[in-house]
Amino acid sequence: MAHKSTVLLVDDDELLLSSFEHRLKSHFAVFLATGATSAENILKTGNVDCVVLDLHLGEEKGEQLIRQWKKTYPLVEIIVLSGQKEITTAIECMRSGALDYLVKPMEPEELIMAIEKAIESRKLKTNLEKLEPLIRPQPVPFLGSSPALKDVMDKANLLKHKTHLNVLILGESGTGKEVLARYLYEQEENNQRPFVVANMPAIPVNLLEAELFGVEKGAFTDAKFNRPGKFELADSGDIFLDEIGDLPIEVQSKILRVLQEKQVQRLGSNKTKNLSFRAISATNQPLSEMILKGKFREDLLYRLSDVVLFLPPLRERKCDIPLLVEHFIKKHSLENPSPTFARNAMDQLMSYEWPGNVRQLESTVKRALAFAKSGQIDSVEVYDLKNLTPGAHPQSVNFIGDSKDLESQVKDFERKTIEKTLQKNGGKKTPSMKELGLTRATFYRKLHDLGLSEVNS
Repeated sequence: MAHKSTVLLVDDDELLLSSFEHRLKSHFAVFLATGATSAENILKTGNVDCVVLDLHLGEEKGEQLIRQWKKTYPLVEIIVLSGQKEITTAIECMRSGALDYLVKPMEPEELIMAIEKAIESRKLKTNLEKLEPLIRPQPVPFLGSSPALKDVMDKANLLKHKTHLNVLILGESGTGKEVLARYLYEQEENNQRPFVVANMPAIPVNLLEAELFGVEKGAFTDAKFNRPGKFELADSGDIFLDEIGDLPIEVQSKILRVLQEKQVQRLGSNKTKNLSFRAISATNQPLSEMILKGKFREDLLYRLSDVVLFLPPLRERKCDIPLLVEHFIKKHSLENPSPTFARNAMDQLMSYEWPGNVRQLESTVKRALAFAKSGQIDSVEVYDLKNLTPGAHPQSVNFIGDSKDLESQVKDFERKTIEKTLQKNGGKKTPSMKELGLTRATFYRKLHDLGLSEVNS
């Protein structure tokens, strides 16, 4: 037997309640309440899909109850019944959170249709709530304390509440450009703002304009209905233009116009819609070289790059590898307790150059966990995927570097970074200390520990 949707009728007129119950019980499971307190007790059970509320419930103010119940039970839909026909009263109820407003007396069929509409709305909200983690996945934090990463994150943090600035993220494949884009979005702390991803290589060229700008019904043979594009969906939020370097040159001028005018026109329509959005774009391609070759518009690059963030490759922030490995173990391990990486295995990871960056490191950790025979991983295999041929099996690459332990390699990295910064600043310690983001005490301690204290200030 199908489960009936539940309706809570709230009215201080018991005769009217009985009449409503008689009319509705063949369609829904009906609860009755003659006051706010009894209605609240029923709502607390969590078994109510829809509330039909008399606007004048004794001394209780209907608008106040609507606001209170929508705050506490946001998925429950509320239909208001009233003898008043004033439009201002109806508007106030709708603003308070009611889904519908019916004037008494009404035909039973009218009330039944309103309840069915409310229940469909409730189902849609419930499904969207289940999909929310997929629509807005939790961001992966940038892990690490290397100066190279710290510089990027400091700049990203300064962009909070500056959503009028378009951001271009540059970096090699696998460095986490989309993760950084989501970080910029998430730090606004407003879940109502949309975050729309447009992955240029994933959209067929012949559908690119329809996907980005939207379509009006009848614009072409397969346009069966009106459909907003990704720019329109991103209104009041962020649009992430991933791999913007792959955007065909013939579409670039149209993208430029949308960015300049903050207006979009669907295919097949002569109407424009005003928009408000921030464009966050990313690429691993050399856009400057593409401009010289006529493959990318210079004016579009300027429009996209109010701010440019450079994500460093993993080989330039190797001291972050242990922290990243720990994170990926927690993320992918199926064992409890999780396996650990022995010093030899970590040395291997630290000595490799990681052309695939963080994405390749994550894949390597997942593989090591899958092949682990005990609680300790003594060695790892890193696949050189660029040298694969059809039918060939991935081979473990040879690691470069020596067999220094992890602590020594981290010190080597710190020494080289500080030396490079000092050289850049003409040997001056104060500007070097500030650029590295270190306190005076930490900076001078590292100089002493790394044998760099003799550098002239």
